[in-house]
Amino acid sequence: MAVVAVMAVYYLFAGAVADVALLLNIFFVLAIMAGLRATFTLPGIAGIILTIGMSVDANVLIFERIREEQAKGTGLASAIRNGYERAFSSIFDANLTTFITAAILYYVASEEIKGFAIVLMLGIASSMFTALFVTRLIFDFLVGKRIIKDRLGMLRLIGETNINWMGMQKVFFTVSGILIVGGLLVFLTRDNAKNNKYDIEFTGGTSVQINLKEGVSLSRQEVQDRIIAIGNEIGNPALRAANVYSIGESGRQYEITTTATNKTRAVVMFADGHGQTPETVTSAIRKAQSEQHRQLTGLAVTADAKGANAFVVTCSRVNPSIMQNLLEQAFPQAAVQEPEIDEVVSDAIHEAFEGQLEMQENLEPQILSEQRITAEMVDAYPELTNYIGGIRIECRLQRSASLTEIDRRLKDLRFKPDTQQLMWYGYALFGPGVKAVDSDEPLNAFVYVSVEPEAGLRELSPDEWTRFTENERTRVLAATQLETSLPRVTQIDPSVGSESKTRALIAIVLSLSAIVAYVWVRFGNVRYGLAAIAALVHDVAITLGAVTACTYIADTPIGRALLIGDFKIDLAMIAAFLTLIGYSLNDTIVVFDRIRENRHKAQLTPQTITNSINQTISRTLMTSFTTFIVILIMYIFGGQGLRGFTFAIGLGVIVGTYSSITIAAPLLLIGTNKQQSRQK
Repeated sequence: MAVVAVMAVYYLFAGAVADVALLLNIFFVLAIMAGLRATFTLPGIAGIILTIGMSVDANVLIFERIREEQAKGTGLASAIRNGYERAFSSIFDANLTTFITAAILYYVASEEIKGFAIVLMLGIASSMFTALFVTRLIFDFLVGKRIIKDRLGMLRLIGETNINWMGMQKVFFTVSGILIVGGLLVFLTRDNAKNNKYDIEFTGGTSVQINLKEGVSLSRQEVQDRIIAIGNEIGNPALRAANVYSIGESGRQYEITTTATNKTRAVVMFADGHGQTPETVTSAIRKAQSEQHRQLTGLAVTADAKGANAFVVTCSRVNPSIMQNLLEQAFPQAAVQEPEIDEVVSDAIHEAFEGQLEMQENLEPQILSEQRITAEMVDAYPELTNYIGGIRIECRLQRSASLTEIDRRLKDLRFKPDTQQLMWYGYALFGPGVKAVDSDEPLNAFVYVSVEPEAGLRELSPDEWTRFTENERTRVLAATQLETSLPRVTQIDPSVGSESKTRALIAIVLSLSAIVAYVWVRFGNVRYGLAAIAALVHDVAITLGAVTACTYIADTPIGRALLIGDFKIDLAMIAAFLTLIGYSLNDTIVVFDRIRENRHKAQLTPQTITNSINQTISRTLMTSFTTFIVILIMYIFGGQGLRGFTFAIGLGVIVGTYSSITIAAPLLLIGTNKQQSRQK
């Protein structure tokens, strides 16, 4: 709403028209996502933020062009027409380059980043439609009906500027050089077991949520002190470096993340006379790893004290079956015992908070009925319209629970190792008899409904229906029978974390390469593409350094006042950097487009660049301001979970605005003197 207000105040009536387009744009994206039954994640929210920024930017570009036409004395109808025509090139280039980036991300990146790519592609298509077609249609209608006659009134906080940007380029390059070197230095030096800059999504590790009992209230620092103490006690340096984050405001829920992982242990027994040693066993395992392209991270082999010719193999592999298959291939003549999991992190947390953790009890469920949701059932219960072709399960509980608690239990199943084989479909919960009830009201019975996505398109085969119903029955029973003191335990294998890091890097490199190629073709010179990439590298390096430097001020009075935390680089942070790349590129291309328009006889001069920057400075600052408002509100009120994500985007908007004005355009002059001399 803040962006809507700013546009309406600054551009007056035209701003109100832009607000209609902006709200329509967001509505289109949300409607399509709802139609696809997609769930918004942090990367998806990043896509919405960039969509809002690009939607506002398109309208700002058009309005600033209309302002220029009106300043020349052009009539209103002609000013509107010329404004749209002259802004089209900038809008098209900026949106298409960002769309190319999103498309590459969709095909290359992880599932989480794909959510960002899908939302962004939908937002780009929608914003192009609303900015270029919907607003034009409204203006043409209003002019044709003579509701607006003479001119579009707009405020102007920044008049015509005459700043010698190119005269200050040495100062800007020096400042940027210091910031880049400093940022990279901080990033490269912050990488040790005590203060790792990566979250467990990239390093591998364990994330555990704890809920303290009623009456037990510990501060975040007290929880962290206990984890450090238990890490010292058992001699685990990774636990000593664990991070603790508070959840909500109750003071009873915390998330603990650590690079420590559970250990998987298996015993390999050889027949007498094999003469194996820990070294030969390790060598055979590594050979099998290369053949199977599997990795047992944290591999260690020791002689078993309980018997000769037996060896204990331990690793941090999450999936025990992978370990067993690999050992059986490496030692076909040996006996391999079924691997056992030593829950290092869970056991340590239980010991650290003994008697203080809230216990989730078995609700003792009983399934009363299972029914296919038919059209006739929907006639009686319209609430089930979206689940036709699915299943309705009625369940009775011996211990009462609210729908909120049942929903939380269902979601927590995703984080349980023994339920990883389940398929996850959209679902809904109702009171007995499919009645709407207060979600916090204790119930002794409830109705669970879900649908397999294909059921809405075709009739499921008997085998498909059986698999679906068994999956959903297991899901309901597992959730209501859940009995644990740790509602969420998520472990990421280090090899998976390393793969996620590699995939994120590949996605970014491919995106940047595509941008160079497109800008080269579009502007007729590879210099434009290289200058755009240099500006993006500049923005990412500075923002990356600032994010990793936050750990050093997080616990200071200044850090607490600014809501800064010990931000880690995870998949959501990668989405923030991708948002920064898209936003900065959008800014840069607008300036490049004005330079191309002002260039005469293929001569690129410092004055041409200075004039182009001055002509676009109002649009650049207005777009940055409106986008920054959205991010600042999310940073302050979005909660701790969003803070690192919004910090990176907010700082990136500031740095990206700076680089598009002072870095990208001046880089175009590098090598031009020699080229022009050769042409002469």
